[in-house]
Amino acid sequence: MEIDDGQQIMRAYETVRTMVSPGGCAWHEVQTHESLVPFLVEESAEFVDAVERELPASEVQSELGDVLYQVLFHAAIAERDGEGYNLQSVAESLNTKLIARHPHVFGDRGYMTVEELHAEWERLKEDAAGEVRGSRGPLEGIPAGMPALARAAKVVERLKRANLLDPSEGTDANSAPATEAQLGDAILALVTQANAAGVDPDRALRRAVDRMAAGLTETE
Repeated sequence: MEIDDGQQIMRAYETVRTMVSPGGCAWHEVQTHESLVPFLVEESAEFVDAVERELPASEVQSELGDVLYQVLFHAAIAERDGEGYNLQSVAESLNTKLIARHPHVFGDRGYMTVEELHAEWERLKEDAAGEVRGSRGPLEGIPAGMPALARAAKVVERLKRANLLDPSEGTDANSAPATEAQLGDAILALVTQANAAGVDPDRALRRAVDRMAAGLTETE
């Protein structure tokens, strides 16, 4: 008899639950959400790497499975330790949120453009949190712990979307990198210079992003 997708996921979940349970696997048994964070970051990075390197589908599938394993691991720990949720409740909450956040798909809002969706999602988030419409700041929900470059890109995109930043300001059209490769080389050159000067480039960028975000949002 063929096993459907849901049953396959539950079989994998049962395997992980067995490993984290007392008498299962000694290593799995002592892991916590905190101790697993580096593994989640690493597995996510390996999946991204597989996608960007355009590896064969079988390898991408394997890396995605490792990411799923981390999700199952965290859910099994939460269930074992009585934290009030498990894989089923995680999936149920996710499904409810997806439907609520996409009334243009599951409701009667009709087709919406990407630009309209950006504004709509912010309003839906406010409604879900019981907040007053328009009360959410443009940088609301961006994790402070994101990698500095990824966080910088997110902050810039959010501020641009809120009409608080013109990305073209402060750039020199004659020297600004025009391609992805040129930008990568320019960033690498800056990292090399930072190393020579004894400066942590990640820390420097985090602080620069904080200054930009504070300076542009405090005038709202």
